[in-house]
Amino acid sequence: MVDATLLKDLTELLANNLTFPEIEIVGGYFFKNYDSHALEGIAKTVTISPGRAARRLVQECIDGKKVEELIAFTVELDDNQLNGRTVRLSGLDNLLYALSRSGHVYDHGRRKLISISEDANLMPNWGVLRDGKEYPLIIASMDICNNSKLVKKYSPKVMEKVYLGLWEFFKPKMRQYNARMWYWAGDGGILAFRDQNGGPVDAVSCCLEMIFSLSIYNCSPDKQIDELIAMRIGLDAGRIKFFNKTGQIVSDVINYACHLEKNHTDPNGISISGELYERLTPQLRYMFKTKDEFELRTAQSLTYNCDKALC
Repeated sequence: MVDATLLKDLTELLANNLTFPEIEIVGGYFFKNYDSHALEGIAKTVTISPGRAARRLVQECIDGKKVEELIAFTVELDDNQLNGRTVRLSGLDNLLYALSRSGHVYDHGRRKLISISEDANLMPNWGVLRDGKEYPLIIASMDICNNSKLVKKYSPKVMEKVYLGLWEFFKPKMRQYNARMWYWAGDGGILAFRDQNGGPVDAVSCCLEMIFSLSIYNCSPDKQIDELIAMRIGLDAGRIKFFNKTGQIVSDVINYACHLEKNHTDPNGISISGELYERLTPQLRYMFKTKDEFELRTAQSLTYNCDKALC
């Protein structure tokens, strides 16, 4: 089940966060009279680095078919006591993410690894975020323009099919940029992105592709209505307390992104907070030419003329 890359991540996590004595204690949970010096065949007077100790522990768990137990123990160790101190495992989220990509997640309720039957790319927490904990995230608030008029003219049933087709059209882009749809209510919703390893660039690039590709969707013979669909998107970044029931998440980051989208963004436009703008590449910053003040913060915007693109 556990591939070589995941084992490497597990080894580095233990080595970077635990001391040699602490790794020995962990080994003692799995093996009677655990002793790294004896296993390595070296004298007690020789110092063993945390890296070497971690490699030995992981290898012993591989040989003893206890790797899953070691991963579970490691996850539970975060924010708990070991050898008289509270352990905080820097990099644990990366391990959990790699685990989810392998088709497994850690179930905190049952305290064990479980296989996931759903597509890991659709999990709202990426298989990483834990209930009740804060994380740096990027939020995109999205809204279909003139929804009320469209529903009145074509009926809710027809527009539901139109929007379903639109999100199916967007799914490859969401997958490409590792986005998650946290919730959707008729004509608007929230997309979330992890704020690490190029997260700001991914989030803004994903939203740009959505806006720019609307011209293609509007030309689709399967769209069912004559009007051109237009959207608005607002983005902000910050720390958010995550909950598995994503519809219950309340955050100033979400609020600002929603206000920015609804009250400051033109149809087929994108507005981003000034803080997020500063973290983009120069090429992406160049696209957001309009600078304004919104709710006592700086915001940058762009508008794409879809009608002109179709001419």
